[in-house]
Amino acid sequence: MTAQEPAIVTAEQLAKEVTALVRRYERGQEQQRQLADSLELRMSRAVKARKEWKEVEKDLPSLLVEVRDAGWEPKQIATLFDLTESYVYRKLREHGSAQ
Repeated sequence: MTAQEPAIVTAEQLAKEVTALVRRYERGQEQQRQLADSLELRMSRAVKARKEWKEVEKDLPSLLVEVRDAGWEPKQIATLFDLTESYVYRKLREHGSAQ
């Protein structure tokens, strides 16, 4: 066959190519569904964690004061709670003035 002659495809070859394309498409769709499920699961976990944090956040200032009163330095408290030192000082000030 020369470069100028059109390729002749039999019905069987065409059917095989179409079947292969359909299978690739189906695999891609399945992967998309799995990613979507994964995204929904990650979103659900993030929403749950955020709600839990909001509950903890309400009591955080009094907990910081309690920890400080137990002898911890603000720098240690910041490290323990993975907060900045300035945040700890601010919350201690705010909570101290609110009482």
